[in-house]
Amino acid sequence: MKLTKLAFAAAIAWGIHASSAHAQQPPAQSASYAADYYYFQPSPSDQAAAPVQADKMVQAPAGGCACEEEAEEEACEAWHLFCQKECGWNVYGFVAAGAATNDDASFFNGPTTFPDYSDIYMNQLYAITEKKIDTGGCGCDWGGRVDLLYGTDYIFTQATGLETRETGAPKWNSGPFYGLAMPQAYLELGYNDWSIKAGHFYTPIGYEVVPANGNFFYTHAYTMQYGEPFTHTGALATYKYSDNTSLVGGFVNGWDNFDRVNDTCALIAGFTWNNGDALTVALYGIASPNEAKNVLAVTNPGLETNRDMYSLVISYQLSDDLLYVFQHDNGYQRDGSTFTADQSAEWYGINQYLLYTINDCWKAGMRFEWFRDDDGARVGAIRANNPLSPGGFAGNFYDLALGLNWTPHANFIVRPEVRYDWFDGDILPGSNGPFDTGNAPGDDEQLLAAMDIIFLW
Repeated sequence: MKLTKLAFAAAIAWGIHASSAHAQQPPAQSASYAADYYYFQPSPSDQAAAPVQADKMVQAPAGGCACEEEAEEEACEAWHLFCQKECGWNVYGFVAAGAATNDDASFFNGPTTFPDYSDIYMNQLYAITEKKIDTGGCGCDWGGRVDLLYGTDYIFTQATGLETRETGAPKWNSGPFYGLAMPQAYLELGYNDWSIKAGHFYTPIGYEVVPANGNFFYTHAYTMQYGEPFTHTGALATYKYSDNTSLVGGFVNGWDNFDRVNDTCALIAGFTWNNGDALTVALYGIASPNEAKNVLAVTNPGLETNRDMYSLVISYQLSDDLLYVFQHDNGYQRDGSTFTADQSAEWYGINQYLLYTINDCWKAGMRFEWFRDDDGARVGAIRANNPLSPGGFAGNFYDLALGLNWTPHANFIVRPEVRYDWFDGDILPGSNGPFDTGNAPGDDEQLLAAMDIIFLW
């Protein structure tokens, strides 16, 4: 117990040191689960960081909640900073810090995210306060959840009108590196096989998620970063139609919006189905009016049009140790092209994952992605100080990532990764290439090495 607490303190101290050491560092001239392994299934984006397993709980007294046993934990058991209860509110989370470097000696890793810097940073200090609902299919219950994320990854999950102002200008985050985001804050009501979530929450669309411990790889796919929403604000209902099928639908304020200049209702719907064995299928889509046209647009009513997209994720357990995941996304926005005025924009792609369990401590994975930004409207700079701006790359982005996950203890995950990206397409006249921006105009490939460490608390 003492060793684990010391390790936790050391991890926090190192993260804070990295934060203070790099928070004011100017950019160079060149250019953005633990033991349970949730990425082994198509994953809704609000997965818990460290769920409490039933075998770690003591029997609850009548009319009360039980705490996790406080005996000295074994090597295979996760340690929690706070007592985890079977019912009521729990507090838990993780800290994730890592480093990345590319072969171009560029400060920015081009359009590759979340580690869009070639340096050492604390990416996520993540805290969750949650009360889960459990109706058992009969009766009613209520709960809720609040997520806070501090670190360099804050910028990827900001919502207009919450972390930023209605116009998209910064509100409480002013620095280019570190900031605070609140990606989730919602209440949930359950009745029999129904549940309704109301507030601000992660999207159910797609496969990869924001919390670091919900993904196999440290870096993210173009599909997740540029082709899908991150959060919604509104109401989302889930109906457990059967043991194998769940139906989801709701109304939200578009993509990554909390309170915008032109609030408009968007429809989100989908389902998740499994065959009771090795196959799981998830299909979700959103139809959203009044979205900013492209990465160059400033949020205002004159630059907003309809945006629609869907995502299909198929997961198949090929064997006890080998999982295959297939994802296809397709998006469309009217008059959203970067290159041609009044031309609509379309983006689509295919992700494929092979995830292999070597043993209890080691897992290996591969991701191959093709993402087509057909009209140069999606892939571009995320941070204001990234020289990749203004973007405008109409063509095909490819990503081949190879990685390992090492879990020496249930609280620790180490994720080394090697990734090769290349681009085939057109570059906006007068712009640099998507990689090594500022040094080699027209650079269309990049080799990246990265590794992060996640500590669950």
